[in-house]
Amino acid sequence: MTVQCKEWDRRLWGQAGLYPQFLDVLFFHFLRHVTNLRSSQIKMIFDLLDWTAVGEIGFDQFYVLVCILLAHQNHLEDHFMYRHSRPVFDLLDLDGELNIGVTNFQNYRFLFNIKKQELRDLFHDFDITGDRLLNYKEFKLYTIFCTDKSIDRKKRRKEREEVREKEKDKGKDKEKYLHLKKLYSSVLSHRSLL
Repeated sequence: MTVQCKEWDRRLWGQAGLYPQFLDVLFFHFLRHVTNLRSSQIKMIFDLLDWTAVGEIGFDQFYVLVCILLAHQNHLEDHFMYRHSRPVFDLLDLDGELNIGVTNFQNYRFLFNIKKQELRDLFHDFDITGDRLLNYKEFKLYTIFCTDKSIDRKKRRKEREEVREKEKDKGKDKEKYLHLKKLYSSVLSHRSLL
């Protein structure tokens, strides 16, 4: 999912009489334009954010969505979930029972770029109570673990890039050596002819 947001001007929305509410049709077309989400995903997101089920969402819910999309675009989903663990938890706690079920997480995992296997591992590793539901403490542990894992991945990626750069530099040095050796041998052979 990519976000192609240009600067968003609140005054424009206000002039159209739509601020601070976003109607489902406007919301749908906005997300179709700025993301590559499927229609079904956009409708699911709208239903997730339309807490009062009146066919519109407020600016606060829209703001949360834009933050999630920006985190996704910049591959910072783990950090976003960690930094905003309570709002994310509350967002995914659809029935208000202070826990997140596998189905809820499965339905909205695309927002946070969570793979199916990661989701299985999440409930296997962090469901301490064993009820197939994550309470807030279990969810918070998951976000801490994911952030640490993300930092480790970035660190390893950086180390691999540094190794590649060193190997590339060695290759350039070898090419220079071979070129100088060739020049030197051609100068020697030219001198022997004289």
